[in-house]
Amino acid sequence: MALVFSSKQSLTRTTLIKMGIRIAMIIITVTVISYWHVVSNLESQVVEQLDKYITERGHRDSSLLKLAEANHKAFKNEFLRRYQAMANEDVSASFDQVFEPHDDGILRMRTKYFHGVPLTEGARITGMSGFIQENVAITDDLRRRLIIGHNMVSLYGPVWENRFPDLYLSVPEKAVVVYWPKVIWVPEKDSKVDYFVTDEPFYIGNLEHNSQRDIVWSGIYYEEIGQEWLVSCVTPVDFNGQHIATVGSDILLSDLFERTINDHLEGAYNIIFQPDGRLIAHPNQMEAIQASGGNLYIQQSQDQNLINIFEQVTNLQPGQVVVENPKDDELLAITTIEGPDWYLVTVYPKSLMADLAFNTASVILLLGLISLLIEITVLFLVLRQQVAQPLQEFLGATMQIAQGNFNVEATQNLPLTRGDEIGQMAQSFNTMASQLKTSFDTLEAKNTELQRLDQVKDEFLANTSHELRTPLNGIIGIAESLIDGAAGSLSENVQQNLLMIAQSGHRLTHLVNDLLDFAKLKQQDIELQAKSVSLREIVEIILMLSQPLKGQKDLQLINAIAPELPPALADENRVQQILYNLMGNAIKFTERGRIEISAKVLENIEGFENRRGLVITVSDTGIGIPADKLDRIFEAFEQAEGSTARNYGGTGLGLAVTKKLVELHQGQMWVTSTEGKGSQFIFTLPIAEEPAASILRQATLLTRLVSTNTQDSSTVVVNQQTVETSAFQDLFKILIVDDEPVNLQVLVNHLSLHHYAVRQATSGPEALALIEEGLKPDLILLDVMMPRMTGYEVVRKLREKWQPIELPILLLSAKNQVADLVMGLEAGANDYLTKPISKDELLARLKNHLNIKMLKAENLRMRAELEISRQLQQLLLPHDSELNQIEGLEIAGFMEPADEVGGDYYDVLQYEGRVFMSIGDVTGHGLQSGALAIMVQSSVRTLLANNETDPVKFLSALNQMVYHNVARMNAEKSLTLALLDYQFSTSPAFPKHTGGILRLAGQHEEMIVVREGQVELIDTVDLGFPIGLDEDIADFIAHTEVSLNPGNVVVLYTDGITEAENIDGQMYELERLCEVIRQNWQQTAQEIREAVIDDVRLFIGEQKVFDDITLLVLKQQ
Repeated sequence: MALVFSSKQSLTRTTLIKMGIRIAMIIITVTVISYWHVVSNLESQVVEQLDKYITERGHRDSSLLKLAEANHKAFKNEFLRRYQAMANEDVSASFDQVFEPHDDGILRMRTKYFHGVPLTEGARITGMSGFIQENVAITDDLRRRLIIGHNMVSLYGPVWENRFPDLYLSVPEKAVVVYWPKVIWVPEKDSKVDYFVTDEPFYIGNLEHNSQRDIVWSGIYYEEIGQEWLVSCVTPVDFNGQHIATVGSDILLSDLFERTINDHLEGAYNIIFQPDGRLIAHPNQMEAIQASGGNLYIQQSQDQNLINIFEQVTNLQPGQVVVENPKDDELLAITTIEGPDWYLVTVYPKSLMADLAFNTASVILLLGLISLLIEITVLFLVLRQQVAQPLQEFLGATMQIAQGNFNVEATQNLPLTRGDEIGQMAQSFNTMASQLKTSFDTLEAKNTELQRLDQVKDEFLANTSHELRTPLNGIIGIAESLIDGAAGSLSENVQQNLLMIAQSGHRLTHLVNDLLDFAKLKQQDIELQAKSVSLREIVEIILMLSQPLKGQKDLQLINAIAPELPPALADENRVQQILYNLMGNAIKFTERGRIEISAKVLENIEGFENRRGLVITVSDTGIGIPADKLDRIFEAFEQAEGSTARNYGGTGLGLAVTKKLVELHQGQMWVTSTEGKGSQFIFTLPIAEEPAASILRQATLLTRLVSTNTQDSSTVVVNQQTVETSAFQDLFKILIVDDEPVNLQVLVNHLSLHHYAVRQATSGPEALALIEEGLKPDLILLDVMMPRMTGYEVVRKLREKWQPIELPILLLSAKNQVADLVMGLEAGANDYLTKPISKDELLARLKNHLNIKMLKAENLRMRAELEISRQLQQLLLPHDSELNQIEGLEIAGFMEPADEVGGDYYDVLQYEGRVFMSIGDVTGHGLQSGALAIMVQSSVRTLLANNETDPVKFLSALNQMVYHNVARMNAEKSLTLALLDYQFSTSPAFPKHTGGILRLAGQHEEMIVVREGQVELIDTVDLGFPIGLDEDIADFIAHTEVSLNPGNVVVLYTDGITEAENIDGQMYELERLCEVIRQNWQQTAQEIREAVIDDVRLFIGEQKVFDDITLLVLKQQ
């Protein structure tokens, strides 16, 4: 069965992705090049197309106009010929047959000529009309010109009707004959319009308007009678320098408009305008053109695009047909319509070329992507069959070998029959698997035996090290307690000998620790307690601890770490162990000179967050390390051979343990050395983000032992320190439980020197019996490993009755595994100390837990007292039912004490038609402040009951009471107090219950008064003095009166509102309070109170309330 293996880094997928990316980049590049190539070619093609289109269009639109001009020339020549031929002919009869006079003085052509007058051979004259303006002298010459014109117009008009809707001939004397089958073109009766003056087609042939006497074209106009948009071609007829007639014909513009608007290149549009700027045709401006009567000038329009086009066209250079309008990114194809010389312009947006190029490029891109998919699919099939599948088989075979299954030929379909490189690799792989199976079987048998022996060794080391801790604890503890004077005064020689015993014990302890650490590191059983630590302070401690090691050597131990060096993120105890091992190693191999510990920050260190770390160097001037030993110096049980081993000894574990501890911190360690000159041991640690807590106190605790140890043995002077009896320690009874008499004696010696009351028990049952008999210790020191009942079992028994805060228990054990610590804490212990026990650590832990116990008890007592004070405050506050009984004045009060209880209160009392109110705030917090507030409230009521209403006497008496009570309480307390006396107004202007007078005395926060929505603040600084701050305050007391009208609002408060803080540290402030009151002043007093309290709570949010919140709202009814 083949082993299935999946990987996110598939060879097929990776190859396909890389090939796909490359091909896609080629396709995109080709598409971009194609796009720009198409754009370039398209522009030249479009220019050519526009040139051709506009030229053909100009010729087509000019043909009709040129035909009109040709017709006019023929008509003019024939007219002059006939005019000369009929120079002396009398045409009066013909004239009278054609024209008839009318009442308004105008001679009009008879209507039969419009409807039809038969001629010879069945022909008819139709569509003719005309008139002679009134007051025109009818001469023979005029008659001849009009009859010639009538005959020619009636003849030529029908012939040209298929191209031109009309034909007319006018004379300067203001007469006209017209062929227009659709319209009888004569003025209405009584019409005052002079067409020969107002209509451009009539006057542009005159000499004053056409000095060149050429064929001219009118502007476009709307023919009211024919109701058509027209343009007129006008030809003046002169004879012997005299203007005798004007020939005119009109062209309907509807076809031109439609052709201009609808017949255009795709995406482009056409416009026509006159050289003077009058717009003739535009797809978006036709309504505006017609509304202006054909006089819409481009220069006066608001269309900037049109203006830009006009400027480009009018600045056209000879020979140019297609130009660019760069301002609007478009091409302009320009020609003139011959005859009127109008400009015909085709506007072609250049974006059309970009769109066309984009579409072309999109097709290329789409075809490229389809090709890419096909290529990838084919490549995928080939790769999967020829490469990926064989590699999967190889990978499966490799995984099976990794799992110990070497029979890959039976389980994997390796391509053994292929003749290419993969087939050869399959045959080689099969052979390799067989050889590996043979080697692995041999290695496995040897490894099993080695593992068994290694485990036996580790268990021996761990068990032996553990068993050594108990006697070491007794040796070191008793020796140190005797040095401290547990057995009385000792001679200097005895103290020196005891000190040597203690030092030897410490050295043996370090050896035991190295053995245990080595075993743990091999089992990867050490967990770091990483935190921010100061390397400089740790080095100070290490240098003090190392002083005894140098003995009489001429050595300088130097701390070269700068104070500003950032802290390291490390296990403080393990860093001390690392540095102590390196310092001890340096002292051992250095007879004279210096040993220096330095550190610096280094960037780009792999393995650390942000790639920043500390590089610590321990350098010495010792014997150095031979170059051939440097690569093995950190191996376990390795030392330099020969004289080094004989002279210096050691186990060779220190550096191995040290390197592994550094690597546990994700750091690195290495050594550089020059034989005969010294060595530098260097390691790295990560940098901490948080500042390090100071540990210099540990250094001071080591000073005495170190200073004693460094003195010459012949001149040792031990400074016997006097232990002062502590009242704190005399209060506490300590029960110590251990089955080892030596350990009991060590603990008794340590605790007796500090005057703790000590009781002993040698087993768990004995300790439980003592407690059952009535012993109630303040703390228990309990050994874990005892016969009959372990320390864990004793803890569980005690926890059935006492909580950890009531009876702290510290476990003592030679076991220091994390699992042991967890087991003890789960059983219910408060703390855990490992043997050998450090005297200073024992005493520090002891004091810490006793302090916690005392603080907890004190905290419970204070909470009970504060709760009583809080309840008393609430009981003394007036109820809403009492306040609602007061007539004429709405009163709403609120008081909410803080967690620590402040000294706020308010009170309302109705007495003999008057309402007395007070609000106060005692300084500080806690029980004393609450009690003083209660006393003040009671005293205020007592004074009012005794009819004392004069502000000076009232507040003076209250101040005397508070002042003397504060003195008896031995507390620095005072309070601000506002005293209010309200009575209904007796003024005739205010009937009963419609007004009142409020008298205010005492110093407190500003009083807020709102009248008709206007806020007024009344300062109370000059109305009194803080109560209880001075014995006599009578000279500071004053009062002020405030008139209240119906609807007026008065608000009093304590600083718990205005100084309330939110989570960002911002204060509520008086301005916000005033604004809330102003917005709600028309509500009831209760509603105003709720609005303020809701807004304060909204502002505070989740922030803790640090002061009482008190509010009193009054509203005159």
